This record gives sequence, structure tokens and C-alpha cells, in this order.
Amino acid sequence: MVHRKRVTLRDLAEHLNINTSTVSRALSEKSSEMISPDVVKRVRKAAREMGYKQNAAAYALKVGSTKTIGMIIPDLMNPVFPPIIRGIQSVLDQYGYTAFLAYSQNNEGTAHTEVERLISRGVDGIIYAAAFRKDSVVELCKSQGVPLVLVNRVVDQGDVDTVKVDDSLGIKMAVDHLLELGHRKIGFIAGPKDISVSYIRLRAFTRTMAEHDLEVEPHRIVEAHALSEAAGTQAMSVFLGQNPDATAVIASNDLIALGCFTALKQFGYSCPKRLSIVGFNNMPYLDWFATPLTTVSIPHFQMGERAAELLLKRIKSENLDYNEEVLLKPKLVIRDSTAPVIRPKQKSDAT
Repeated sequence: MVHRKRVTLRDLAEHLNINTSTVSRALSEKSSEMISPDVVKRVRKAAREMGYKQNAAAYALKVGSTKTIGMIIPDLMNPVFPPIIRGIQSVLDQYGYTAFLAYSQNNEGTAHTEVERLISRGVDGIIYAAAFRKDSVVELCKSQGVPLVLVNRVVDQGDVDTVKVDDSLGIKMAVDHLLELGHRKIGFIAGPKDISVSYIRLRAFTRTMAEHDLEVEPHRIVEAHALSEAAGTQAMSVFLGQNPDATAVIASNDLIALGCFTALKQFGYSCPKRLSIVGFNNMPYLDWFATPLTTVSIPHFQMGERAAELLLKRIKSENLDYNEEVLLKPKLVIRDSTAPVIRPKQKSDAT
């Protein structure tokens, strides 16, 4: 196989019989105004015809920017994240940035290693969707002077740019919906408390129930060991054993909710006739299931867009002395997994 030689600035200059510096300026958006429009037009036309591609490494050395961004997500198999990634990419494409994607397997140590690798590649910033409430990645980026934006999850120490959803409002919507259907014996399948979304959603559940003068007894809450379907099945099995009288459950996320369906089936119960289930996130394809899941929907694509916009703003204005927090609103999507509570039939008095 014959490999074609890369077309260089010098090749373009010799072809057009002009200086290499003139070619460089004509191809640059910042310096093209220094050259006559006719020359710029000729240079760019020749570049297209000859197949010239900018040398990214040389450009990075010249301007101190690689035009690359690192993205860390917790789980490649979680359908929540592709729409967020698409939102990020839609903004990066407009500004000529390339994204490197890595995943942490919901492990802080793995995330730390991946971010170190991205920093060594010279990325201009990091979008981090896999944060724990206490996370060394935040301090790593700060110590290296790498712009960082958290998306979906937050850290306890704050002082970092974030794009998140109003999780508390979402849980309130879920509880209010179940109460309107007549449910009072409501349980909660929580996610790991070291992840912000799990912790915030659990607190919002107990607070909302208290606002309606409904006490949440400890056995009504079971913590799943992970934000996964398998963990949801295990936690729901424990919950059903402890709460034979429960009529509804709110799950910390949709994957846990799907695990709740599996546990119900194993116990010989049906949804929503025996027990209503509400999820959180509205990941794609939930309406394809035999019992479409009622869930709290988050604006995935918009989250990605805002995260990318915030990061590019931080990259261009590194002297900003404040951090920004973007809070997006969720909405409740009602499907077939929730229904009015079935009241037990009353025996008629003997006559």
C-alpha cells in the first residue's frame, strides 16, 4: 500500500507561490483579516482541493491549546448518558473541539486514573459525570489548573462549576403523584449514599412525606448497593420481605426501578395492581416495556449542552473568581406503573 504524504503549509505555499506565513494567516480565523480577501479565498480553495488538514499537535504547541475535552461517565451501559454526551458534543462541534470519552465503572480510583491520563494528553478541560460526594478528582483538577465542570452529580465541598437537576423537586413530584392516587404506605429504594443524587433524593423523600404528616419508618427505606438493575432487584426483595403492606415504591433511579419489577415478578406480584413503582431519570426506551415506567424526567440533552457551554466559558476566562451552578427543572412522566391504590373490600355486616 502506498501512503500519501501529508499536505503541509509549505506545500500550499509552493503551489500558490506565496510565503508560508501568508498561508498560515489565511487559514487562521484570527489572523485572516490581515490578508486580502482574494488571497484568503485562493488559499482556502487550494487547501480543500489538496486535502490539507491542520496538524493538531503543531497547533497545540503554537497556541497552548489542544482543542480537546475529556468526558468521564460512570457506566457505558446506562442509557441515561448517551443523550447527555450528544448534548456536550453538539456544543463542542460548533467550536471545533474533540472529546475523549472514558468511564469510571462507578469507582473513584478508576476515575482518578482516567482523569490523570486525560490531563497527560493535554486536554483543555474535563466534564465529570461520575463524581462522588467526596472525590479526589476535583482536587486533582484544581491542583493541575485544569478547568472542570460536574454534570448530574455534585460534591460536598462545592466551589466547582456544576450542571444539575433539581432532584428534590423531582422526588416531591413523585411523592405528590402517589399521594393523589391514594397511596400512604410508600417505600423508597435508595442508591448509595456516597453519591449526591442518591443522598439528595432520599432526603427529599423523607422531607416530603413529613410535610404531609406521614412518618417514614426505617423499614420503609432500603439502600441498594449500586445504581443498577441487579442491585435494585436485591434491595426490592429485602423491601418486600419487610413491607408486605406497602402499596408503592419510589426508586432512586430507573435502573433500580427495573430491578424492582424483577423482584415483584419473583414474589408473584404485579405492577401496578399490587404495587406502584416510580423511577427517576426517564432513560430512553422506558415506554417500550410491558409495564411502561412512571418516572421523573431530567433534560439529558440540555444538561450536556449547558455543561459544555460552562466548560468552554471557564477555559476562555480562567481568571473567573466565582463558580457557577446551573439548576435545571425535572418533570413527571406518568405511565402505566402507577395506579390508584386498591382498597381492601369491606365485609358487610351480618343482618
